[in-house]
This record gives sequence, C-alpha cells and structure tokens, in this order.
Amino acid sequence: MRYAMIGALAALVIVAVPARAQEPAATRPRLEELRRRVRERFAERIQQDLNLTSDQMRRLRVTAGTFGSRRRDMEASQRALRDALAGQLRPGIAASPDSVARLTDELLALRVRYAESFREEQAELAQYLDPVQRARLTVLRDRLVQRARDFRHRRPFLERRPPSE
Repeated sequence: MRYAMIGALAALVIVAVPARAQEPAATRPRLEELRRRVRERFAERIQQDLNLTSDQMRRLRVTAGTFGSRRRDMEASQRALRDALAGQLRPGIAASPDSVARLTDELLALRVRYAESFREEQAELAQYLDPVQRARLTVLRDRLVQRARDFRHRRPFLERRPPSE
C-alpha cells in the first residue's frame, strides 16, 4: 500500500509539472513541497529495494540529475521541433519541403541522441551498480512513468465529475 501511495504521489507530481504555469503563485510552494517529498520517498524506495550504500546512492543522485537534466532539455527541444513541424503541416497551408525535411531530420537526430543518453547513463551506472541493481532501477523507473501516464489518462475523466456533496 505504501508503494502505491508513493506511485500515486509521483504520478501527481509528474502530471502537475505542465500545469505549473497555470497555477496561482500561492499554490506553487505546496507543489514544490509535494515534488520534494515524492523525490525523497522514491529515493528511499530505490535505496531500500536496491540495497544501496550511501555512497552508491550519492553517486546515483548525481548521475540521475545529470542525465535527467540533459533529457529534459532534449524533451523541450523535441516539443519545439514537433510544434514547428505541426505548424508546417497545417491543413490549408502549403508546407515548405525544405523546412519539413530539416525539422524531420532534426527530430530524428534528437531521438537518436535521447536513446544514446540512456546507453551513456547505463555505462555510468555500471561503474557503481551491479547488473541486477541496474535492472531493478530500470523497472522502478518504468513503473513510475507508467503510473504517471495512467494518472494523466484518468485525470480528464476525474476533472469532469461533478463535485460530491
């Protein structure tokens, strides 16, 4: 049950990130606090489930921070490229073949770099985690991402429900 709560909180944090700009400033400190708590709980779970030493956990935080930051930057670039490509492909407007080709090539190259970042991260993790720990870490991260996706897909339905009295 505790793990389900951690997953739900993590999903909430991941889903809440895009909506951040739409929230009043007064609620942002609460959101940041929730994010911090979810990160801490997830880190505790990782340390416990993988049986990591404090040194391994410290190194994992550095690695995850470095590669996570890189991938967030790539995700932002990917969104911008997709938006630009969608702008070129709007119905009723002639697309520029040169622009479409360039944007498509950039998008493909970015996806390759994104995948390569996982390989590089695994190589760095292999310096201080054994193969079983790395596999378990991957499973935990995948579960967290899947829970966030599931939550995101349920969210519109939940928002349409009338308030209970």
